[in-house]
Amino acid sequence: MTARYDLWNLPRHGRLARFLRGPVRRRLSPFLQRRFHRRYAVTRRWRWRGLEIVIRPGIFPPGPTISTTVLLDHLSARGDGLRGLRAFDLGSGTGIVALALAHAGAVVTASDINPRAAANVAENAGLNGLSVGVVVADQFGGIDGSVFDLITITPPYYSANPTTAAELAWFCGRDFDYFRRLFPQLAILDLHRTDVLMMLSEDCDLERIAAIAAGHGLGLDLVHARRRWLEWKLLFRVVARDGAA
Repeated sequence: MTARYDLWNLPRHGRLARFLRGPVRRRLSPFLQRRFHRRYAVTRRWRWRGLEIVIRPGIFPPGPTISTTVLLDHLSARGDGLRGLRAFDLGSGTGIVALALAHAGAVVTASDINPRAAANVAENAGLNGLSVGVVVADQFGGIDGSVFDLITITPPYYSANPTTAAELAWFCGRDFDYFRRLFPQLAILDLHRTDVLMMLSEDCDLERIAAIAAGHGLGLDLVHARRRWLEWKLLFRVVARDGAA
């Protein structure tokens, strides 16, 4: 059962965790960022339930942040329900979500705005012997979203302007430009037929993102949540509010 998005319905830390989260993260953040960039400046490999992927330098890695694994766990729980679905993985990165969908029997198209990421998806599809259509696209540019049964989105959600292709996977623009362009495209879909899942984090401005969605007649239903390092990773379903198309 899902709950309509509401700030008060989101999972909450205990009192001690809430108190520690800010100071701890501020102290550790510079160290963790340096370690993260050093570690993923070279090619890495990662495995998930029999799927093996290569993570090329500069491509968003699925492991450390756990946001991708929250989405993967949700999809895995659907079992045979994914077989035969037409699925679109928007912002595919290494392609692990697209591969999981294809492995489960879905007919999958994966896209990324970064050509190096799109190439990484194609490489990993070949490595695992899976068929995935791969395109370089900015959101739904040139893509008819209405033909899909399932759309998965792992968006950039930190409020800053990206300055490199790699940063497009992290930063959504200071005025949340990514979401201001995305939600109008989702609003024209029949969301009773097309299931749209979006990964977000407690660490981003959820209220601002939800407000932008509401401005286009959309709501966010909480589907699944998981906590790590004092932070909740949250999977939402994008829904049409009453009276919206």
